Amino acid sequence: MYDKDILMLQIAASRMDANHFLMLLLLRFELFNFFNGSCCSRDHELLQWNRLTEEMLYLLIVIVERYVPGVTNVTKEDVTMREVIHLLCIEPMAHSSLVKGLPENESHETGLESVINKVATFRKPGVSGHGLYEVKREYLGEFNPFFYHYSRSQHSKAEESQKKRRAHELCPPVPPPFCAAFSTIVRLLCCDIFVHVLRRVLQRAAEEKSTHWTEIMIQRALHLIGQALLEEKSQLEDRTLEEVTFDFSLKASKSLFLLLSKIKAVHSFEAQKDMIKWMFEIVKCLREKSTPTTSMSVETSKPEEQSAQDKEKAERKRKAEAAKLHRQKIMAQMSAMQKNFIESHKMLYDNMPESAMKGQPVTSTESVGPHRGSTPAEREVLTCILCQEEQEVASQAPAMVLTACVQRSTVLTQCRGKMPTTATFYPTFMPPDLAVGTHTGSCGHVMHATCWQYFEVVQNTTRNRLHAELIIDLENGEYLCPLCKSLCNTVVPLIPLEPVIFNENAEIIGQHLTLTRWIHVLEARIKGLKSPLQENVLCGEGQPDFRALLSYGVQKRKFSDSIVEMLVVCATAVHRVGLQTVPNELCPCVPLMAWNTCAFTLQAINILLEEDKPLFGSLQNRQLAGMKAIVQFSAAQRIKSSQAVIQRHFTEMLALLPVMSKKDTPSILEVDFFHLLVGLVLSLPSLYQEETVDLQPSAVSSAYNHLYTLHLVTMAHVLQVLLLPTLPVVVGDEETEEARAAAELYAAVSQNTGLLPDVCGSFLAEKVKTGITSFLRCTALFFSCLTGVQMEAVCSYLALPSNVFQLFQEHKDTVAPLWCSSPAITKHLKGITQTVYPRRRNQLIDLPEDYSALLNQASHFCPKSADDERKHPTLCLFCGAMLCSQSSCCFSQLNGEDVGACTAHAATCGAGVGMFLIRECEIVLMASKTRGSTYPAPYLDDYGETDPHLGNPLHLCPERYRKLKKMWQNHCILEEIACSLELVNVMFAFDWQML
Repeated sequence: MYDKDILMLQIAASRMDANHFLMLLLLRFELFNFFNGSCCSRDHELLQWNRLTEEMLYLLIVIVERYVPGVTNVTKEDVTMREVIHLLCIEPMAHSSLVKGLPENESHETGLESVINKVATFRKPGVSGHGLYEVKREYLGEFNPFFYHYSRSQHSKAEESQKKRRAHELCPPVPPPFCAAFSTIVRLLCCDIFVHVLRRVLQRAAEEKSTHWTEIMIQRALHLIGQALLEEKSQLEDRTLEEVTFDFSLKASKSLFLLLSKIKAVHSFEAQKDMIKWMFEIVKCLREKSTPTTSMSVETSKPEEQSAQDKEKAERKRKAEAAKLHRQKIMAQMSAMQKNFIESHKMLYDNMPESAMKGQPVTSTESVGPHRGSTPAEREVLTCILCQEEQEVASQAPAMVLTACVQRSTVLTQCRGKMPTTATFYPTFMPPDLAVGTHTGSCGHVMHATCWQYFEVVQNTTRNRLHAELIIDLENGEYLCPLCKSLCNTVVPLIPLEPVIFNENAEIIGQHLTLTRWIHVLEARIKGLKSPLQENVLCGEGQPDFRALLSYGVQKRKFSDSIVEMLVVCATAVHRVGLQTVPNELCPCVPLMAWNTCAFTLQAINILLEEDKPLFGSLQNRQLAGMKAIVQFSAAQRIKSSQAVIQRHFTEMLALLPVMSKKDTPSILEVDFFHLLVGLVLSLPSLYQEETVDLQPSAVSSAYNHLYTLHLVTMAHVLQVLLLPTLPVVVGDEETEEARAAAELYAAVSQNTGLLPDVCGSFLAEKVKTGITSFLRCTALFFSCLTGVQMEAVCSYLALPSNVFQLFQEHKDTVAPLWCSSPAITKHLKGITQTVYPRRRNQLIDLPEDYSALLNQASHFCPKSADDERKHPTLCLFCGAMLCSQSSCCFSQLNGEDVGACTAHAATCGAGVGMFLIRECEIVLMASKTRGSTYPAPYLDDYGETDPHLGNPLHLCPERYRKLKKMWQNHCILEEIACSLELVNVMFAFDWQML
């Protein structure tokens, strides 16, 4: 129904007798005989009559509508204000949604700006969504549940929303008075036929037969009664009693109010009780303003109503008292149980140390070396997300796996855009610039290995679906997590920590096994591996020492066939993705890639935790579970891989340290030492391999192996930081022992490298401290997951002296010349590009606050195309490069295929992953040549919206941009693309490689 139709009916109602007008309405709806009682009621006709009655009552509500200029004394601003209130009563809305929902005037304006701040408050957007307007609480009373501009769905949403906000039933708002020409419309609300119609409706409701009435019918009838009572109240307030001709309460008191009292007692009308109660309050108010004669008949229903209210109040009071007594009884029981527990365990509290009572640690905790203590056996029971069955994680039990996604990453790179073209030192030695690494992330959901394999088979049978092919690459083993729909391409087997028990000989061994002695024994063992036939000749005393001092070996840990199979599956996926090669589980690089992804993933997690967060306290559950699983998976690589291959890798990595000398070994300036530490620690147990029996190091052996490997690598990293340039640091004036030790070490180093020896010791100490912090934090994470010992302080936790220069006390004159006299170091120091420690924490580029400045910058960009050709400027958020996308002039070759500028740039800048800002103020996420999605840009208008084609000025939202940065640093771009494609049912793929 149009507004002009309503206006025509209002004109007719104002010119006709009210009873005549209503009689015509009844005839129009074919309800005259129904309300006259002259027709018999059949069940199949009752439903039709109920529906027609609903529509007729709604039309009456609309006819007495008054917010139209000329019909009542309201302005266009009042009309717009009322429209806005009712739109916001549906739900909080964005500015653009309000503009679309409001009618436009002759000038194509809505008038929203002039009224919005009066009736609504603006709620600023968070990191997602957009800014929303919420109606002010003082304007909730203006809400009309039967607002004639509502659709059916809007009416239902608005009513449900307002019931949550308002405790009582939604009562009609007070309407403005009609103009003189339309003032006779109100006679519809007090004429005889109107009262008769309402009486018949309420009578049918009082019969409690569900087929005789509907809830909507009763709601509309009660709303009309409320409108009539408000009209009479307003006339009594504005005029004298003699001038008032509106007598609805007098006519209604004969029958309607008695019926309302009956309906109120019916359980089916529980939702309307507040409305009926409000009506009786209005009637009481009208009775006080009118003559006693007028209100005498109302008294008949008052005693019954009063008695019902008294019973309801008494019942509520009784329930409140019972609940209070129940709470007191429970609190008394808890207090008694607490007192009994304290009395029965009094000795426990008396014997507790004072430091423990204060919450302070009694002893420091170490995770490396003989003082780390035993690792008790822990029982971990997990639930499979597919079959919902529980199972304990055990080495001999069927495998349980963690969903995982392996991807190449440049998040930590120190040389953006530089991709390794040869494998001269990689993957054996990771360069310090971390140009590209292999990251393994997990959403933390657990499955049985057999359940996952069945799930993979079922998924492959649905590969003929076009939509599924757009989301995941089945050829490369991709799948969506069954629970959270995160993109995954492998699984990580869950391996429990091995229980460790130290014997009493650990301290005695430590007195004889110094670092020098350990290096000598290790060197002898490696020589014995190279020449097994001449072992006794070459090794001399070294080989017996290796057996005696280190309690040579114990029985190797056994795993179930299911766990071994999953180890191969995960290692093969890491190798395939990391090196971009075909799957080959026999490749010698498979264990190397497992160790590298362990190291790189821990470094990526550390970057996230370095932003003023504790090392362990801020880890998410999925990060912690994934980190432990990846470390244990990497440590278990020696179970399946060839021991000879792992021994060869260990020998090559150890050649960098002053143990063995080998040709083509890089200098200490060309290696990332955390990758080296992880590889050495996890490959060293291969030295315990015998010809006939597989052995592994004992608890004491592992403790000293970890301790001295960490000492050696830390010493090398300290020298690396000393030799390389650093960022400016703030130093103190006083000369400490640490500063003197740093100056002495630097003097010894400068003799072999030609560096200037006259450098402040405090500067050197602070330089080393800030430079190795990230390494120590990553090491703490690694040993925590490897040994299961929790951390308190980094240096003591790693069994390192707080003054790391003490490590060089006995080796300053031997280690420094051996490491620093290499010609490769002198050559590297003269190079142009060098890694700076601490490493730069990568961020997205800085964007201008005003989006128009970015548009102005892009308007001048035209790399190859002619001036008359359409431009598609695109900004890389990783490095700030401006590209020309979707243009044939900028196509390039990638692996023999024509690709667009963005695809080619993402291959070198983000290892195939890209994040671009396009001219239409949208973010484009790319994960490969075949997949991508759009994402809301971090630019918002003043109303908190991305402003699609509205033309409002846009400004940078720091929270949105920070969320984009976290998405990138958390390696969640692939996951976001998969979720976006899953939600959007795209039937035809976009050619992403041409972007």
